[in-house]
Amino acid sequence: MIQWPPLRSIQPDVKQSHDNSEQRAATIREFQENMSRLGLTAERIGKDFGVSGSRVEQIITLKSGVLEYPWIIRAYLLSRAETQGVELTPFMALRGNPHDYWFLDGDFIDRGEID
Repeated sequence: MIQWPPLRSIQPDVKQSHDNSEQRAATIREFQENMSRLGLTAERIGKDFGVSGSRVEQIITLKSGVLEYPWIIRAYLLSRAETQGVELTPFMALRGNPHDYWFLDGDFIDRGEID
């Protein structure tokens, strides 16, 4: 007979949890640095998307609850950087093509809309 859940306690991997919080902090810092390099505020970005600056703050602090929103802001920043000829701080976690990540809706990201 198999017992589920197992009797022994399952402890979360403290190192992985620590790595995740470091990665979150780094991503938030990367958003802030890149916005600064481009001379953008959350309010300005919000205006471009038709949302409030506080909504953009939620997204760039990874508290929006929508996985795709940071990728949409990332794409926006990359596009602005290319237009302005500005070199950005690389995004370490948000890298590559979002279509390559099974858990992201690439079409949703491509639409570039934020609610």
